[in-house]
This record gives sequence, C-alpha cells and structure tokens, in this order.
Amino acid sequence: MSKTIISVSKKNNSVWRMYFYELNEDSEWNFYTKKINRLLVWFYKLKKQKLYNNICDICGNQFRFYRKRFEKMPDQCFECNPDQLEY
Repeated sequence: MSKTIISVSKKNNSVWRMYFYELNEDSEWNFYTKKINRLLVWFYKLKKQKLYNNICDICGNQFRFYRKRFEKMPDQCFECNPDQLEY
C-alpha cells in the first residue's frame, strides 16, 4: 500500500489530523483522514508531498509528479526515463 500525505492541520483548537491518499489493491487512489498525536506532527509534515508540474527536457511534454520537501526536481518525464519511478 502506497500512502501519499498531502496535509497535516488542526482546526479551531481541535485534534491534529493527517490527510492522505492511499493506493488500494485495485490500483485506485482513496482519500483518508487520520487523527495523529501532536508529538508526531513535525514528522508527518516532513513526509508531506506536493503535486508539481514540469516540462521534460527530452520530449518537451508536460508531466505531473509528487515531490517531498527535500527531493530534487526531475528534468525528464517518466516515459523517457522509467528509472525514476519510485513507489
């Protein structure tokens, strides 16, 4: 199961929640929320991912990908360089 964390937040002095997508057995993305401990907030914020757009240097097509905070931006799309795929 692949989990993509997209947000960690707290509303109106309530509990902290983590919002994420998870890949199920049918290869479909499902959206979930989960209550988390306030001590783990910084950990999940560092693992949070954001959706980016980029243009491939080889074929010139635009592609979208999820990137964590400290990962570098890929210059080639996943069709031109399939070695970049990570789950």
